[in-house]
Amino acid sequence: MIYGLYLSGQGAQVQSARQDVIANNLANTSTNAFKRDLATAQAHLPYDAQQGRPTWLPGNLDNLPGGVTTGETVTDFSQGAMTKTSSKLDVAIHGKGFLQVTDGKRKYLTRDGQLAINNKNELVTREHGFPVLSAGGSPIAGIEPEHPIEIHSDGAVTQGGNDLGRMAVIEPRRYADVSKFGKNLYTTTGTSKPAAHETELKQGYLEASGIQPVAAITEMIESSRILEANVNLIHTQDESLDRLLQSLPRK
Repeated sequence: MIYGLYLSGQGAQVQSARQDVIANNLANTSTNAFKRDLATAQAHLPYDAQQGRPTWLPGNLDNLPGGVTTGETVTDFSQGAMTKTSSKLDVAIHGKGFLQVTDGKRKYLTRDGQLAINNKNELVTREHGFPVLSAGGSPIAGIEPEHPIEIHSDGAVTQGGNDLGRMAVIEPRRYADVSKFGKNLYTTTGTSKPAAHETELKQGYLEASGIQPVAAITEMIESSRILEANVNLIHTQDESLDRLLQSLPRK
């Protein structure tokens, strides 16, 4: 029965972690180019099945197998829907890849193409004010704010026929090396390569959030019910254990 309490506690813990992830997804329903996170869980074989024969359970619950435990949180990098804005400073990535930006000390990746022009006449992210880097690694500068710019499908930025640089659109060689940094930014511990030729930039568009609110709310309800079931099982097993102990003869 103690083992049952342990398994139900594991189940409740997994669903609690899952709800945290779903809640964060829902909070970013309207965030440009947000990519949803998925909470994973790891099922474990019961002790007898793991050993291949009936045997006594170990006394240390910390090493007790069976049940389920929380796994890593993974990000779904699927393409989001395109939203037309008609703004010359909005750009969406259609296909795999990221824009590369910097805070002056460190480089980051982002798919949020809502851009602006700073007081240095550089192309920057509207939310952070981070300069957008060119394929050569330098900020795209020399922009005249009073005149519109053209962002071409290959990332080239021009204004009045003048070439201002080509936006760096890169793709990590392994998406497993990419992690969220916060505020729609990513970092990678691995190497990157230029995005595939199929990847295009679309001026006047923004990529919408990858969250489907109805599906996420359904997931939250499902998780809440599973969590409640595990908690009820804990209460039931605790009450049964209490009745068992009360029924034992006392000296």
